[in-house]
Amino acid sequence: MKRNYICIAFFCFAFLSNVFGQDHETTFIHSTPRTYEIGGITVMGAVSLDPRNIMLLAGLEMGEKITIPGEKISTAIDRLWRQGIFGNVEIYATHIQENKIFLVIEMEELPRISTFEVTGMRKFEANKLRDELEIKPNDVLTENKLNRLRTRGINFYKEKGYLNAKITAIQKFDTATGGINLIFEVDRGPRVKISKIEIIGNEALRTDNPNESFHGLKQAWRWTTGASDLAFSDASVRRNLKSTKQRNVFRFWKRSKFVEPDFREDIKTLTAAYGGKGFRDFRVIHDSITVINDKRVKLTINLSEGNTYYFGDINFVGNTIYPDEFLRYVLGIEKGQVFDEEKLQKNLSFNPQQGDLYSLYTDEGYLMFSASPVEVRVENDTVDLEIRMREGKQARLNRVGITGNTRTNDYVIIRELRVYPGQLFSRSNLINSMNELRMMKYFDDASINPDVRPNPDEGTADVIFSVEEVGSDQVELSGGWGGGMIVGTLGFSFNNFSIQNIFRKERWKPLPSGDGQRLSIRAQSNGSAYHSISASYTEPWLGGRKPYALSISIYTTMQSNGLNKGNPMRGWITTNGASLGLGQRLRVPDMFFTLYQSFNYQYYDIKNFSGLFPVSDGTYNNFSYTVSLGRANLDGAMFPKTGADMNISLQLTPPYSFLNGKDYPLEVPDNIESQEEQRKWLDHQQFKWLEFYKWNFRAGWFLNPIGNLVINPRVRFGAIGRYNQNMGYTPFERFKLGGDGMAMYSYSGAETIGMRGYTNESLSPETGALAFNKLTFEVRYPVTLNPAATIYGLAFVEAGNSWANPRHINPYQNYRSAGFGVRLWLAAMGMFGLDWAYGFDNVPGNPSASGSQFHFSINQSLD
Repeated sequence: MKRNYICIAFFCFAFLSNVFGQDHETTFIHSTPRTYEIGGITVMGAVSLDPRNIMLLAGLEMGEKITIPGEKISTAIDRLWRQGIFGNVEIYATHIQENKIFLVIEMEELPRISTFEVTGMRKFEANKLRDELEIKPNDVLTENKLNRLRTRGINFYKEKGYLNAKITAIQKFDTATGGINLIFEVDRGPRVKISKIEIIGNEALRTDNPNESFHGLKQAWRWTTGASDLAFSDASVRRNLKSTKQRNVFRFWKRSKFVEPDFREDIKTLTAAYGGKGFRDFRVIHDSITVINDKRVKLTINLSEGNTYYFGDINFVGNTIYPDEFLRYVLGIEKGQVFDEEKLQKNLSFNPQQGDLYSLYTDEGYLMFSASPVEVRVENDTVDLEIRMREGKQARLNRVGITGNTRTNDYVIIRELRVYPGQLFSRSNLINSMNELRMMKYFDDASINPDVRPNPDEGTADVIFSVEEVGSDQVELSGGWGGGMIVGTLGFSFNNFSIQNIFRKERWKPLPSGDGQRLSIRAQSNGSAYHSISASYTEPWLGGRKPYALSISIYTTMQSNGLNKGNPMRGWITTNGASLGLGQRLRVPDMFFTLYQSFNYQYYDIKNFSGLFPVSDGTYNNFSYTVSLGRANLDGAMFPKTGADMNISLQLTPPYSFLNGKDYPLEVPDNIESQEEQRKWLDHQQFKWLEFYKWNFRAGWFLNPIGNLVINPRVRFGAIGRYNQNMGYTPFERFKLGGDGMAMYSYSGAETIGMRGYTNESLSPETGALAFNKLTFEVRYPVTLNPAATIYGLAFVEAGNSWANPRHINPYQNYRSAGFGVRLWLAAMGMFGLDWAYGFDNVPGNPSASGSQFHFSINQSLD
């Protein structure tokens, strides 16, 4: 800006030299460059900056050799200008002594912000604007920056519906710091709503025009016959504007504000919707905002729909593996259907609902496959296509690797994958591998990303899965109400444990981890009346070669009548148990099936508890075998969107009554006279070793119709039977239905099934039910899918019942409820749930069991 001043300054020095008889100096300066040593640098105008820093920014230093004329001075000026903190910069020489030159750097610093204040609104609203603008003390303030800040602030309020927002900037000089106290006076004005969205140019029948009945019949005929060449109605157009809505008193969940960026996205959505009905030439000609008053505007959208187009002939070129007829079947598009570009691309590349050409080929190893649709003829309203295909050669996997894992060992992850070296490439196996990694719950779902690296020359491909580990261990600290008592729970679950690294200090991070083993320790108690301690360990790959999961668990439970230990009337029931199980993955019928088998033993000791439990004092044994068959193909662990989870199990004991040689029903010996002794004798004869079989079935489906919305219907059923009809049903291992499903004080081995809208266990007999059923229909929507804290809301309806006798099962006789709730999953704490439900049906003998109910749970299932 002031560069010419340098030349003028040096011209003056040359003139003075000439006056003093030094003509050769003047001639040298203007015609021949001369090198000087910087003898001194004076900085003038610096207020907040250290002169040494300014010299450093300029790139000049004492003793440095510079050439005049030369580029060093102009470069120094440029460097200072680029800092953006100066309003004026000059560099000139004051005098020359022999070969030394003395320079002055003179600048004018731009003002800096000392404080920033927002007025005209409440403090918390002002803080939101401050956070949006990100103004910091000591920031340089220019006129351009000030205008940008005002524009950002106004746009910030426009996005919230304040279209008439105004911001006045006031600058006050701060005498203490020499800076600027910046004040934004905000006048948001009223929130402006869209009173009406007027649609112009669509040719569909408007329902508010009774004079177009014939036209409406014609359009209705077109819809019912599949000739979808009519345009959208006004209501249809408005529905496709997802974020831009006109005012409607009944739609409280979506405000009718106008936000320019959202509206532009809505236009794209509307264009896609028209394109899906064959309107390839659709476009928005013009849109405008008309101000009605300071609170209302009208949005006008002028459309050009164009004609409806249809698919014509579809031919395939380059296919050698599959014939044209089969490819047309997979493509799922017939001649005469409305032209839909989105559907075409979806059915070529990825359509999880019905399959697509790309999946067809890549599942058989043709990784290099590509299919490009080309419009070969457009005549009238018909589009003929040619699908040009390049099949390529089959590719086999060369290397399968993992990156990003910091705790979990590579082999623990790789053994869960459905892909392995030497296998033909398969996209389905790749997707299934991603789902398996999600179900491990060790990684952020969004971070699981397979990087496929094809090598066409060798006909191979490498697959590298990138993951990001999240905390998988959990601490459970919860409390709940059950059996007329408050029960506290403390538990630790180490879900990626490594038992072989216990004695290796370097592997404690903070616990030995990385081998995928699971160790769980849990304790429950309410003091002296009840306590339960359990521990379990699972090795998912027994021997490390095949997916055989070994599970071992032990537990002990004590429930008393609350009396002190020295009281002769004190009663109790203790349960000690253990189980040994083995699970395995199956390949038939498909890879999603699992088989689990276990042997279980419980030892019951009852004393003075017959009043609270339907068997006499004494000891009882339960030795059983459980087999369960399950299938799960969910696409996520914390918030699955698609897939199904089903399981059927059978628990059975040996048929002792057929092996012990006794005739049932048993006759009490004559020498036992009292009813209490007779009952005790019968209980010990029949239930010394429990005899029963128990069926359990559950199934749940996850459907994802749109966006992140998930529909989750579920069904559960259970029943207990007996081998010998002359014996009574087992008093243990029964079902208890109702409430939050929290399994507190389950001393009899009863299985607790939650049903919201009713109090705990209120829908079953006091001694437990022998059969139950339950139906749930749930809709879920996420608030955040952050791997550290997943939150989603839900709404549900439920129906269920239980019966004291399995012969009385009536699937049409159910208790009903409905409600809504929220779930919070924390990586370190597990799942928290809060539901409100209303039970619609009265429970006989328990009027407070239904109606409005809140259910809170920690690490409990409300299924």
